[in-house]
Amino acid sequence: MSQNILIRAIAVAGLFFLCLAAGLVGGIDFPLDVAVIRHFEAVRASFPGLTLAAVAVTQAGSAWATIGGGLGFAAWLIWRGHFWLAGVLGATVISERIAVDGLKLLIDRTRPTFDLHPVATHSSSFPSGHAGNSMTVFLAIALIASPREYRLAAVSFALLASLIIGATRPYLGVHWPSDVIGGWALGAGIAIIAWTIAESRQVCGDVVTTSDYLPAFPDVPSEQSRARPPQS
Repeated sequence: MSQNILIRAIAVAGLFFLCLAAGLVGGIDFPLDVAVIRHFEAVRASFPGLTLAAVAVTQAGSAWATIGGGLGFAAWLIWRGHFWLAGVLGATVISERIAVDGLKLLIDRTRPTFDLHPVATHSSSFPSGHAGNSMTVFLAIALIASPREYRLAAVSFALLASLIIGATRPYLGVHWPSDVIGGWALGAGIAIIAWTIAESRQVCGDVVTTSDYLPAFPDVPSEQSRARPPQS
């Protein structure tokens, strides 16, 4: 367990360093950011149908969608009796939003303004809230709530969904690519921290000792109950 925690700590440190680096070097003065935004500006003009699809997809990473979805899933966990998991998930969702808003105020990066944005924007550019929101909430749900036999599939889906949502932001011209990279890195780091906290009551695998920390779905019987012969 201590080795796993060390590996996660190194991963989180690397992700937070990547987020910080993206915040320091990206934006209007970073040629690669500018080149990508200019390229997508031309693509949007050539493929309006793709742009409409991107506008629809990007909504899944909005604050309302991710906070609502994350807290809704936490409420479902409470209904199932998984109070510890629900508390960790709810705190993770709120903490990520505070971190994103705090970084936006601290770095105060200007958004791309080469053309009119296809979607409305209301805050500074770094980090991308949509990238951070989706990575944190989707990955936290996959890591915290899914039992081991479904975890790889759940994590794969969470990562793919967040990558797609994040990619819509520079495509739509509302974020620099470095904003999205920073959001992804921040969100992944927070999700890993939440996963580690959630497992702090776990003893091994998906079998736990406390009544309020249980596999989310389905309930997994203990090894003792599986080995016990049926009563006549």
